[in-house]
Amino acid sequence: MSEEKKNEINKIELRSEEFQEVLGSVPPWILRWGITIVAIAVVILLIGSAVFKYPEIITSKIVLTGSTPPASIMAKTTGKLNELYVHDNQQVKVGDYLAVIENSGNTKDILILKEYLASIDLYSDTIYVLPPKYLKLGNLQTNYSSFYLTLFEYTEYKRLEYLSTKTGILRERIVQYESQRNNLIKQKGIVANQLIIAKNQFQRDSILNKKGVISNDEFEGANSQYLQSLLSYENICSSIDNAEIQIGQMKESLYDTNYQDIEKENKLITQLKTYVNQLQAELQQWELNYVLVAPIDGEVTFTKYWSINQNVMGGEEILNIIPSNEINFLGKASLPIAGSGRVEIGQKVNIRFDNFPDNEFGIIRGVVKNISLVPVTTNEMPEYTVEIDLPNELMTTYNKKLPYLPKMTGTADIITKDISALERFIMPLRKAITEGMQ
Repeated sequence: MSEEKKNEINKIELRSEEFQEVLGSVPPWILRWGITIVAIAVVILLIGSAVFKYPEIITSKIVLTGSTPPASIMAKTTGKLNELYVHDNQQVKVGDYLAVIENSGNTKDILILKEYLASIDLYSDTIYVLPPKYLKLGNLQTNYSSFYLTLFEYTEYKRLEYLSTKTGILRERIVQYESQRNNLIKQKGIVANQLIIAKNQFQRDSILNKKGVISNDEFEGANSQYLQSLLSYENICSSIDNAEIQIGQMKESLYDTNYQDIEKENKLITQLKTYVNQLQAELQQWELNYVLVAPIDGEVTFTKYWSINQNVMGGEEILNIIPSNEINFLGKASLPIAGSGRVEIGQKVNIRFDNFPDNEFGIIRGVVKNISLVPVTTNEMPEYTVEIDLPNELMTTYNKKLPYLPKMTGTADIITKDISALERFIMPLRKAITEGMQ
């Protein structure tokens, strides 16, 4: 190898050693800045994880209802639909008949009786108009027959007024006897004066007869006149006593007649009240068993198609009535026990209804209004009932007004308290440390 090549190789080796020396020693300022940047990054990360908070979302099933929920009308008895009075979307009032299930009574006849019983006044002085005698009332027939006979007897009693007429006659006779007694009392005074005169004449004639001034015949005539006057006085006193007795007897008869009148009327009224109460109770039972009655004002909506003579089963839902008054919407969510402690009153809720996809219609905003204290077991899973208020009613985040459909279902995302990422990282560590120390 030539001398020149050896020199070049030595120079290359020297440069390599210098280069390795430069690479092997890191400048101090690079270390300082590197550590500083890493420390700042860690601090920023810690601060960010402590400051940045996000909530836990608890999802549950929700059913939409209202302050006055729809009324579910169910058949109480198995049988055929004998009469159907309403159609879908028809407005009804509370108490309206919706349908009648087949039974042994005639609905029109029973309604005639119901209206009659509502109008009857047992304490009225007017004569009643009798209801139709022959009504087909089924189980009400026996009591109605007894009621009709008693009512007929009462109307005849009020119409004829036998006891009232009798009391009127007795009062007239009492007045007549009292007038006769008063006349006798007046006559008694006259007869008493005549008796005094006859007695005085008799006493004078007795003295004159003893002195021989008048004959015995004249004396006996005076004596006879005196005795006749005395007899007349006794007779009129006896007549007055008889009149008093007659008046007393008639007053007693009047009292008895009045008592019989009151007793008779009270007895008939009591019987009628008993029959009316029994019939009204049987009417209520008939309605409960065979009649579908509207419990609220609202709009009829059928669960399926129904027609006359169609069979229904006891306990089967026939229709629903949606309240016609202003509805305060309310959501009822079923909250699983797991994580339920995070849910609090006032927390926001995002609601998505199954009928209306949220990507097209948007979501409904709600607020937790109430949480049940005791869970209810449904489908073998205990759940709390959460009431969710809808401040904007059914207005979505896309400014679309959703129509109200009874018992709409969906999902409710309950937005719980915000927790930072740092807290979420520390929680399992704290749990492990706490459990490890026990």
